[in-house]
Amino acid sequence: MRFALFSALPLCAAMTACATPPPGNGNTPPLAAPAEAGDYNCENADLSEYKGQQSSPELLEQARSKANARHVRVVKPGMAVTMDYRIDRLTVMLDENGRIDSISCG
Repeated sequence: MRFALFSALPLCAAMTACATPPPGNGNTPPLAAPAEAGDYNCENADLSEYKGQQSSPELLEQARSKANARHVRVVKPGMAVTMDYRIDRLTVMLDENGRIDSISCG
């Protein structure tokens, strides 16, 4: 008897998980809107002039301003980064010597 009861419990749990939830009462809050970039829309303007240059706060600010980006993300070799695309961000990849290897929006 106990065996039959305990062997039926996983089946009941599995069937409960597959049940359709009851309908909502219409008071479900709306989904949050995605974050707006505001007036910042990073543009891959001619940023090639920065490639090969030694990274510095002044140079990064100059590139950020030229690209119309809100933020600058500096990525050093071996550094873990997310793959999300942000329209208001300028990503600067550095080489082992701290020189700009690539620069692009996102």
